[in-house]
Amino acid sequence: MKNVRTLLTLLVLVGACGVMIGITGWTAKTVIPPVDQKSVANAVAKGFTLLQTSGALFVNKARCASCHHTTMTSMIAAVMDKKGMGDIDTTAALREMAETGTLNFVGDPNINNQFVPAKFLTPYVLLGLAAQQHAPDFNTDLSVNYIISQALPDGHFSAEHARVPLESGEIHLTALSVRAIALYAPQLRSVQVQSLLSRSKKWIEQQHTTDQQELAFQLLGLHWCESDQNNKTAVARQLIAMQHKDGGWSQLPTMTSDAYATGQVLFALLESGTANLTNEAVQKAISYLTSTQDKTGAWLVNSRSNPIQPFVNSGFPPYDDNQFISAAATNWAVLALVTALPDKK
Repeated sequence: MKNVRTLLTLLVLVGACGVMIGITGWTAKTVIPPVDQKSVANAVAKGFTLLQTSGALFVNKARCASCHHTTMTSMIAAVMDKKGMGDIDTTAALREMAETGTLNFVGDPNINNQFVPAKFLTPYVLLGLAAQQHAPDFNTDLSVNYIISQALPDGHFSAEHARVPLESGEIHLTALSVRAIALYAPQLRSVQVQSLLSRSKKWIEQQHTTDQQELAFQLLGLHWCESDQNNKTAVARQLIAMQHKDGGWSQLPTMTSDAYATGQVLFALLESGTANLTNEAVQKAISYLTSTQDKTGAWLVNSRSNPIQPFVNSGFPPYDDNQFISAAATNWAVLALVTALPDKK
C-alpha cells in the first residue's frame, strides 16, 4: 500500500510538472554563436577588394562617381581606417577625383541644361567626399546651394522613384540631404541652414511608414539630426520586428532577405547606437551576411527597376544587368560588417 501511495505521488508530481511546462512554455533557447571577428574582417576585406576593382573600372568607363559603386566605397574606407584596415585602400585618389568631377556635372544650379535628373546623386557624392576628408571648396558650396534649393517648406525633400530602391523614398532623400548639408554647408549660410535642419528634423520625427529603406533612413536621419533617444528606439524596434527568421531583411514584404536591405538595417542599428553586438538581431544579421557572401566577395541581388541608362559592365558579379544593385548591396553589407568590428586600439 505504501508503494502504491508513493507511485501515485510521483505521478501527480510528474503531471504537475507537465502542466507547468505547458503553462510557462518552457522551450530550449536558441543559442546564437558569438560573432567571429576574424570571419567578419575577412568578409570585409574580400568585399572591399572587389568593390575597389569594380568601382575603378566603372569610373573609367562611365565617367561617373556612381552611388552604387564608388561613393559608398569611400564611406566604407573611412570606417576601415578606424578599424585598422585602411592599408588595403588603394583607390582613394581615383574615387575622390571621380566624386569631385561628378559634382561639377550634377551639383551646379547654374548649368541646369546639363543636369542629371536625380536628386539623390549630389547628397551621396558629398557623403563620399566627406568620408575622403575632402575640404570644402567652391564646388561643394554650389552643391549645398543646389540641395537647399530643393527643400520644401516643411523641410523635407521630394524624391524621384525611377530607380528603386536606390532612387526612391522621401525619408531616404531627406535624411541624405540634411546629412550632406550639415557636412558641407558654408558658414555664411549657417542661419538659413539651422532653420532648414530644424524643420527637416521635425518632419523626419513625424513620419510613419512600414517601408524597409524608409525606416532605415528614418533611423539614420534621427541620429544625424540628434533626435531624442526615444524616437530612435521606437524606429529601431519597428525594424527589428521586421527581421526574417534567417537573420536578414527584405526590401519589400513580398521579397526574401537580401544583402541590400540587411546591410542597410544593420548599419542603421549600429550607427545610431540603438543596438550593439550583444543584440540578438545584430548577431543574426551578421551571421546572415557572412554566410551569404559568394566566393568573389559579392552579395548578389536581383534588380527590380526598369533600366533607364546604358549598361556599363564594371566586371562585378553577376556581370549582367543585376550588377548595379548587387554592387550597392555589397557596399551596404561591407559597410555594416566593418561597422560591427571593434575600433583599433
